[in-house]
Amino acid sequence: MALFLRRIMLMLSIAFVALVSIATALSTSGSKLLVVLDPSIKKEDYSIFFDDLKDRDFDLDFRTSNDPNLSLFSFGERAYDQVILTLPPTQKALGPNLLAKPLLEFMTSGGNILVLLNPAEHALGSVREFARELGIHLPFRDTKLVDHFNYDAAISPELHDAVILDPATDLVAAPLLQVDSTKKILYSGSAFVLGNNHLLFPILRASDTAYVYDPAEELLESDAPFVSGTQAYVVAGIQARDNARAVIVASSSMLSDEAFNAADSANRELAAGIAKWTFQETGVIKLKSVTHKLANTVEENPQIYRVKQDITYEAEISEWIDDKWVPFVADDVQLEFTMLDPYYRLNLTAVGASGDSEVYATTFKSPDQHGMFTFNLNYKRTGLSYIEDKRTVTLRHFGHNEFLRSFEIPNAYPYITSLVVVVVAWMLFIVLWVFSGPEKAPEKKTQ
Repeated sequence: MALFLRRIMLMLSIAFVALVSIATALSTSGSKLLVVLDPSIKKEDYSIFFDDLKDRDFDLDFRTSNDPNLSLFSFGERAYDQVILTLPPTQKALGPNLLAKPLLEFMTSGGNILVLLNPAEHALGSVREFARELGIHLPFRDTKLVDHFNYDAAISPELHDAVILDPATDLVAAPLLQVDSTKKILYSGSAFVLGNNHLLFPILRASDTAYVYDPAEELLESDAPFVSGTQAYVVAGIQARDNARAVIVASSSMLSDEAFNAADSANRELAAGIAKWTFQETGVIKLKSVTHKLANTVEENPQIYRVKQDITYEAEISEWIDDKWVPFVADDVQLEFTMLDPYYRLNLTAVGASGDSEVYATTFKSPDQHGMFTFNLNYKRTGLSYIEDKRTVTLRHFGHNEFLRSFEIPNAYPYITSLVVVVVAWMLFIVLWVFSGPEKAPEKKTQ
């Protein structure tokens, strides 16, 4: 009996701890965070960044890339929810569990990855291959981003490679990251090029006057830089179709304590915004419920409708803000009613909040075409998690007892009138024919 009670208490304590962790977690994808940090990199140089993560209830596990026990998976499941990969300046390769394929499998299973490139060596082969799979093309080794018009003269008076970026113009994802536009972003490192992958999420780019320069080249040989102007990006990410996220920062020095503590610096706000988006603390929406029914009826989600019926469609959408779900308000949510191709593409109207979600609804008349139709809600916006929901229903034609009678169709009145006139005229003709015979001839009297 005592053993049984101890087991019950243990199970309750575990359940309580799990509930508390869920209640306090600020990330919708989990709090287990792996930080791959080489011994040559001083953790104290990034103490503010890591302390901010701990303050948001992340459980940080610091490991080295050559740790033989390091693995992203355990018994076929993800061992971590998030990964921060800080590239070492001394190693030439990462461990076998941090190659491009395991990293992609980690994302495929729903994990999020934040890659901090080293400003000197820049990128190892496995990370370069991983970035290429995402559609991000990293620059060559030892290259630097230079801007002769926007630079910190105290740090780099000659090379101009201590670049100052303006959040108001260079921060592409400003509405999501919420960085003070009156401050400046300090950056020292290189920049990369984005491919044509439509899932890419550009975050921070260089100014018009910046370009990537290789100090080893002669001045005349650098007339054609690797990338220049606003085509050079220093922070960019991607959101996969399963809503897993990965972000690449071209220089880890942008997240260092030195950059955070600089005067009038917005680096700390930017780092927090990048980490929050990567680890799904911001930009997360979900579809709570979907219902469709005949207008002004109670029965929900029937499998069969009839042509030319009024159908009401409703969807509830929530957004994760801070540590709770709140109603998500937007004016561009659309519904497609499709059979191979969309018959209708309708804007959903926000009709009010229902608890922690916003209700979007529309009412439309089903087309005069029977067959298999699909309610398709496909909401994909840059920076927000994707929402996709498909519900298939049957659209039947009229039954024999459901067609309108002739007297219910106004256009049939002339034909009905013509029929009545003909019948009445024929009856009058019969009556006249019967009762209007030939006159009798008078009989002659004989003597």
